[in-house]
Amino acid sequence: MLANFEKRSYEGKERVWVGRYRNLHNLPHWHLESELIYIERGKTFISHNHQEYSLDSGDAVFLNSQDIHYIKSEEGSIVGMALFDSAIIHDLVSRYRLKRAKLEHAYPIKECFAGIRRELSDRPPFFELQCREAIASLMIQIFRGEDLVEKTAKEEGTAISNYKNLLDEIENKYSYITFSDAAAFMGLSEPYFSKFFRKISGMTFSQYLNIVKMEHAIEMLQDNPSRLSVTEVSTQCGFNTIRHFNRIFKDITGISPRQLTSDYVLDIRPIRTMQDAFNPTLQNSELLQETV
Repeated sequence: MLANFEKRSYEGKERVWVGRYRNLHNLPHWHLESELIYIERGKTFISHNHQEYSLDSGDAVFLNSQDIHYIKSEEGSIVGMALFDSAIIHDLVSRYRLKRAKLEHAYPIKECFAGIRRELSDRPPFFELQCREAIASLMIQIFRGEDLVEKTAKEEGTAISNYKNLLDEIENKYSYITFSDAAAFMGLSEPYFSKFFRKISGMTFSQYLNIVKMEHAIEMLQDNPSRLSVTEVSTQCGFNTIRHFNRIFKDITGISPRQLTSDYVLDIRPIRTMQDAFNPTLQNSELLQETV
């Protein structure tokens, strides 16, 4: 459950994507788009930056561009969502943010999503403009109805921004960075850092670091021209013993290093650059038919 950058692409100039999922679970991630999430059925848990929300049918959450979040849904739940270019609502989000991500009042979100799905499916004249207008109109209603906080220049230096920088630090120094190093990088005491990291990532620092190490180990083992032995890969990834490396490798991948195939892909892997694409949605999530 690594917090990664998700790159979303659009087919045309609509700059809006809508979808509906059954049993939605995804990894901690962020993206440049804004996101509006609506719970159609069942119960869903959303972690947003360092806040946690338990949502029932009819509840909704708005997430700003670059907010770190992940979703866990109960069996049988259905979640609707819209991801859209933040430039569509630039005049709103450039000056204000919602006081709480979870919306306090009801809005015609489900109807708006259904209308956008029809536009994207039927593609009538000016459908791209209609999609943008529909999102803009809905978001104006939301920003008028919810409590707002005026943004300040200091918000860029928050713990969330520091956390994103820490992920880059871990990626660059994965073979030797320690828990103490990471806490010091964040400028936090070790007990507080431990709680903060687990809350925002959904796992401990040690679990996160081991997954990063395994991603690199898999790359090394699959790089046939280098012909590194398992022991050499273990050492380069920062493990003191081959036994420890083998145990962690199997815990995360379900196989031993020697059973690794050339086409194996780790479901959870870190993204190094914002040009890479990343789909945070886990395999047990079902994308429902988007047409109405």
